[in-house]
Amino acid sequence: MEISEKLCMKFPAVLRDKLLTREIELPDETLFEYEKFLVYRAVEREADDHHGVTAADFKSYFELGKNPKKMRGVSSDYRLDPHYYGVSTSLQKEIVEQQMRFPNPHKKMAVGYVHQEGGPQHTKAPHVCWWLYEGADVSGFKLMEG
Repeated sequence: MEISEKLCMKFPAVLRDKLLTREIELPDETLFEYEKFLVYRAVEREADDHHGVTAADFKSYFELGKNPKKMRGVSSDYRLDPHYYGVSTSLQKEIVEQQMRFPNPHKKMAVGYVHQEGGPQHTKAPHVCWWLYEGADVSGFKLMEG
């Protein structure tokens, strides 16, 4: 999906530059206009850490300088896959619990709404990839208790 230069400028540099050079494109099914909807996300926290959810909990692999884990059936060059520049969330809490091996002493569950003001999203149920605009408001996300 080709998007305007003006829209590209809303994204963090790591994604913005790839979109501007057309090195990657967002999937054709990406939605820029949509109603907000509830999702779940695992965030890194130690057992005794209960501080609120922040923008730091919503950084992509590339913003964090991390390489994704190799997975069977996934493109060998993940740098060209736009999903690794977004944030993974799920429509189902149980999926996150299973994938992140909850209870996990190094992770907690966050819940909140994906919203169009924060950036475009691509849903392939139950997975939701959310490409956040730079400075997007994620203050509506909260840690779930126990």
